[in-house]
Amino acid sequence: GAVEQLVDISQTRAIGDAIYYATRYMDGRRTLREIVEAVLRDIEKKGLDVLSPRPVGDYAAFRGLELAAAINRLRTLSVSQKVF
Repeated sequence: GAVEQLVDISQTRAIGDAIYYATRYMDGRRTLREIVEAVLRDIEKKGLDVLSPRPVGDYAAFRGLELAAAINRLRTLSVSQKVF
């Protein structure tokens, strides 16, 4: 099913682009939490338009939990467990 908290297509579009944007932080060393926090930090500094190389103008804000949930549901997601 869908991530229930999403309210409109602008939010869904922003999360889709945020997933792609997040790949720059997916280096095999960062946790999902660290990746989401890095994306949110960039958005806080530069605005939602940081998610796309072209100006979009109709993104809607989303929460980190929604981004994490969307990434977690990717069928292509491959994760490894950290050993402490």
